[in-house]
Amino acid sequence: MLEPITLGGALPLRNRICMGALTRNRCIDGKPVDATVRYYADRARDGVGMIAVEATLISPHGVEWPNAPMLTDENHVKAWRKVTDAVHHEGGKIFFQPWHAGRIQNDNMPMLKETGYPVYAPSKVKAPGGNADVRLQGHTENITEIDDASAAEIIEQYRRSVQLAKEAGFDGVELLAQGGYLIHSFLIAHANKRTDRYGGSVENRCRFSLEVIDAILSEWKSGHVGIKICPTDDYNDSMVPVDEMNETYDYLIRQLMSRELGYINLSRRGIELDRNQDDFWKSGPRSKGYELPAGYDPVRAFTPLIKYPGSKTMLMANHEYTPEEAEEIRKGIPFAGNDRGKTVNYGPVQYIDENYNDWPFAEQQSS
Repeated sequence: MLEPITLGGALPLRNRICMGALTRNRCIDGKPVDATVRYYADRARDGVGMIAVEATLISPHGVEWPNAPMLTDENHVKAWRKVTDAVHHEGGKIFFQPWHAGRIQNDNMPMLKETGYPVYAPSKVKAPGGNADVRLQGHTENITEIDDASAAEIIEQYRRSVQLAKEAGFDGVELLAQGGYLIHSFLIAHANKRTDRYGGSVENRCRFSLEVIDAILSEWKSGHVGIKICPTDDYNDSMVPVDEMNETYDYLIRQLMSRELGYINLSRRGIELDRNQDDFWKSGPRSKGYELPAGYDPVRAFTPLIKYPGSKTMLMANHEYTPEEAEEIRKGIPFAGNDRGKTVNYGPVQYIDENYNDWPFAEQQSS
């Protein structure tokens, strides 16, 4: 874990330990602030090999987290540059994670009300849930089905965002393709009712995500690009039957492998894990018809498609991250857990550093 590696044959990392993207809802007007710079610099200082920043919106949005970051213009570039410079100063590498929320939005949230920008999705299928913000009464029914023109517009938004990410000093890109958001919803048969080139067959349902990947690859070398997927996801109405999951991800992963990405990040949300989990994310029992085989782990199931002799793509298998994980592994210190409850994820907080930059270091905890 602590040995240096080269990602995708292109990017040297000081070790194999990577910090996964964690939404923290602390940005102001879509821009990282001084607290954000400190947050990422502290984690780079620990010695983690690579950081994937929190999901960052690529267009006007109506998500539940009004203080989520964006990257759509030069003002955002300047703010993110402070973060990337701080991480690089500590010897770390940092990846940008572009995000379009799709149907997991509400058009009554301020930015969409002000701009009139639509809630785009592959089909007019409302997602249940959505009440983390008091102004949001569930995810909207007011969905605009993506047509050819808006599909091209959104793909261009992805391309433009990763172009700006390069200007902002990021070392690579990790495409967010899980969580029930736009990319993911194209993959899900019950969320994608289309009968055109983007719907129906597995090949068609995967087409949009692959077109987005190809747009990213027009700006970045393949070794600097990854993707985050979660075959077993159960968040935001994303749970699918096992047969659909296997068919979809077998095809998608093979197509991704043909593009020789730097890595594929396989998430485990939606399965029973043999360890303690944050109560906020702990999965409940899967619905009837969506059960998984006993002991099922998507990492074990799909690893053979990614790790094999001659593969240029690395496998990332995610789990909860603690700020000092590299140092804890190096010194044999037990991993810390969350003892502060559910609000540590997104707030509300009384001050910006609360549950963000006020966690004790191991030396402080043990003294």
